[in-house]
Amino acid sequence: MNVENKFLRNNIRNNLWNGIAWSIGFNFVTPFIGVLAAQLGATNRDYALLSSIPALLTILINLPATMVIARFRHQKRIIAGTILLCRFFYFLLIFVPYMQVSAMTALILLVGLYNATNSVIAVAWQAMMGEIIPTRHRNRVFAQRNIWTGISGMIVAFIAGYGIDRLPYPYGYQIAFSIGFAFALLETWYFMRLRIPSEETASAIGRQSEGALDSEIVAQEAVESSGFESVSESGSDEGQRELFQYTSDENAAGNLFESHVRESVLRRWVTRFKLDLGRSYYLFCVSAIIYIFAWQAAWPIYTKVKVDTLLATNTMMSIDTIVGAIGSLFGFQLWARIADHKGTGWTVFASALMLALTPYFWIYAPNMTWVYVYDLIGGVATAGFQQSAFNRLLELVPEDGRQRAIAIYTTLSQVSAIFAPIIGMMIYTAVPYEMCMFIMGTVRVVGSLCFLLILSSMLMKMSKPRRRTLGR
Repeated sequence: MNVENKFLRNNIRNNLWNGIAWSIGFNFVTPFIGVLAAQLGATNRDYALLSSIPALLTILINLPATMVIARFRHQKRIIAGTILLCRFFYFLLIFVPYMQVSAMTALILLVGLYNATNSVIAVAWQAMMGEIIPTRHRNRVFAQRNIWTGISGMIVAFIAGYGIDRLPYPYGYQIAFSIGFAFALLETWYFMRLRIPSEETASAIGRQSEGALDSEIVAQEAVESSGFESVSESGSDEGQRELFQYTSDENAAGNLFESHVRESVLRRWVTRFKLDLGRSYYLFCVSAIIYIFAWQAAWPIYTKVKVDTLLATNTMMSIDTIVGAIGSLFGFQLWARIADHKGTGWTVFASALMLALTPYFWIYAPNMTWVYVYDLIGGVATAGFQQSAFNRLLELVPEDGRQRAIAIYTTLSQVSAIFAPIIGMMIYTAVPYEMCMFIMGTVRVVGSLCFLLILSSMLMKMSKPRRRTLGR
């Protein structure tokens, strides 16, 4: 029995408890950020910045941090430390109400730092899940994890919202945020109990292979420093001799030399940074950028409508979170079955299209009761989109460059998230509310069609890697 199968059962269990602890800590904090912002006197601009600043910081931090982490053979302890740093921002939020003039700025900055560091954790976690959970188990394992995190999140969100409303401001928020940080410690403990086959295998054979590995690295650096790489797998010396052997004209030799160097440098650069991820992967990234832009443009508008127009309390926001979680519980199982029968590619499109229709419902939102219905539908769709998009990404990404590929995807998707909330609030301010929601829904539908487009037979053929020989 190999190492991966040996630790599979243990990893599934600890990953489940890690998710439950994360959900409890998360739902003691994030559902109430919008209400806290309203009590701090947030403007339309502030609501937009609560979404766009986290995206900006994610872009600045995510890819460099992931590249640094990827250099280490043993990453689990580094990621655990990042989890603690990220969740520490839960605790720092308790001081925000005392900052008077700069309270709103502090809230935006802390939420931004939390989201940026959390994106680094998410990339590393997704890469690890791709290693420790085999493909045939993923839909079932992640659906089970999402169901239990949803159940725990529902219970916690209601208790936290009810408690915050019953306690004087700001003590309710401070107690909730402190409890959230306490469960983050438990989350980290369960994360450390995960067994990573590649790390444990590397530890077992590290001493035996250290000398051979150093020799290989030295040899590879010597080859790279010469400015040439192998044209084929047979070796660079033959490629270089071949380059000049059949060339008699001096100018032709010079041109061929320059072409070879350019191609060699490009290939070495792509190989070094592991960017040769396939056209299917990059088509998926482009589609995701378009859709996520349309998706996130409406987020600050939803918060604005709930808190300022419909005057939602923390308890109402808790109920809204619970309703969305109920939709997610149903959605995870539903979309997992659909993905098993139709494939993750079609599931991404179907769930994205369903989610795209929700802004049309929001055109009529006279009270929070209707919002609960809309968020129930949105919960079903969001569960399918997030779960199927994650699984689709793991399918498209080669195993060797998985962590870097997920980081690139996260960074690219966050580019649109910087501008989407700001543009969304600009549209909300410039046009009537009903027209704003119609525009949001229409752009989302167009974005969802991109996922359908990349599944067409023509693009699927184009996305297949082409083989070509660079020498004879």
